[in-house]
Amino acid sequence: MQVVRVPLAGGRFVTPVSWAFAPEWLTVPEASTLSGYDLATIHWMIQDGAVDAKIDDKGAYLVEKASLREFREALLEVVHWRD
Repeated sequence: MQVVRVPLAGGRFVTPVSWAFAPEWLTVPEASTLSGYDLATIHWMIQDGAVDAKIDDKGAYLVEKASLREFREALLEVVHWRD
């Protein structure tokens, strides 16, 4: 799994404010930018059921922001379980 640091428009980086103002349902590129995971990892997370997703009226996946945040928090707990 590759983590990519992608600045938002204007060269800003993702912050808690970015998360707060992001829509509840994210496109795959938005989910990638917000989380730092590459597009392939976001698609894997959708296919594996690691995040909640739905298909929009154009046939594109949308990722639920809350489930993406929960996945990241759970992963941090696993990584730092001995801390």
